[in-house]
Amino acid sequence: MLSSTEMLFTIGSIISVFSTLIILMASIILFIKKKTLATWIILIGTILVFITYIGNIILNVFASGGSMDTLLLLQGVSNIVQSLSYLIFTIGLTILAITEFSKKKS
Repeated sequence: MLSSTEMLFTIGSIISVFSTLIILMASIILFIKKKTLATWIILIGTILVFITYIGNIILNVFASGGSMDTLLLLQGVSNIVQSLSYLIFTIGLTILAITEFSKKKS
């Protein structure tokens, strides 16, 4: 049986996985409907976020058997890589917002 703390982290992880999957699906739909530089960047960023999220889970499982220093180092590197993935996504989203809403209406 999971303790209350483990249960909280499990619920948080499940919500995070579903949110990431929904954003991935929305990015794919957006890309299919409109293929622009912005949607390419959004899709690439979202895929990288998803890969780094799953990779982080896998790394934590394998690194948990090692030393605490190794686990903290891997979490730090993983955090940087995932943050860069989010940055790519947000750059694409910003480009999309600027290009779509700065067009003159006819």
